[in-house]
Amino acid sequence: MVEVFNYNLKNYIASELARQSMAYSEELDLRGNFMLLINRIRRTPIAQKRNVIESSLFNCPQEHMPAYQRFIHLAETGSSLLPFCSRGNFKNAYKVKDQLFDDWGIVHFHFVETGTKEVMFAIVEPETIYLLAVFSHGQGCYDVWSKKQLVEIIHNEFPFLIAHLKLNNSKKVTTDDDHRQARELAVNLPIVLDDGSSYYPTGIGVMSNKESQHDIMAWMHLSRQIEAYAQYTDKCIGSIAYDHGVEASKLSFSLGFAYDQHQQLFFVQCKSNYGVVVSL
Repeated sequence: MVEVFNYNLKNYIASELARQSMAYSEELDLRGNFMLLINRIRRTPIAQKRNVIESSLFNCPQEHMPAYQRFIHLAETGSSLLPFCSRGNFKNAYKVKDQLFDDWGIVHFHFVETGTKEVMFAIVEPETIYLLAVFSHGQGCYDVWSKKQLVEIIHNEFPFLIAHLKLNNSKKVTTDDDHRQARELAVNLPIVLDDGSSYYPTGIGVMSNKESQHDIMAWMHLSRQIEAYAQYTDKCIGSIAYDHGVEASKLSFSLGFAYDQHQQLFFVQCKSNYGVVVSL
């Protein structure tokens, strides 16, 4: 039964990837394609109306002002922001990871769909986008992904976003290089700001293989649900057939999947071809 349910999951992932203009990769296993999908979903803000608030350090380059005004319009009217989202980390879940997002929940937006050297860094909340700063990225600018200044901006101007993750103050201030080295070692290092304030990564952090803890836990939860349904239906086939007056050999089961992007939770439902819903 677990093979059937995994096949159902494969079809679900393939259909959801297609909705994101992506294809199921036969080079990756089921888990790899799941990680590819959830990476894409979590890094693409839900299309809904939001206010846009700039930090005092946010400064849009003049040449990108028309694109920036379009970004503001789309955000405030609830339109999709996908044209501004980075595409690189959606091509292969294992080759390119957005550790700034996995660590701190900080997303970055390009000014045009084809990509720009300058990118906007932001925290996206259900009702508001908090724009932190514009920095250059690319060759020679890799340290932008470990800039402590981005967390400093949140701490100084939007402290309520990370107040629940504040640790005891420390005298040893961390540097951008400390943060970068921790990333290279896949170590979840609390960051100590210039005033001694210390915070644990807001995005839960990464595992030793540098995958997102959030995404791995989502996979573990979903795969355990599938195994539980497989074991349960194997045990219940006889009683279900008896209750509904059908031959056990004619019963078939399938799993239906759904994802709540607001709660970031996957839901699973087991049904038989006779319309019986199986609950654990």
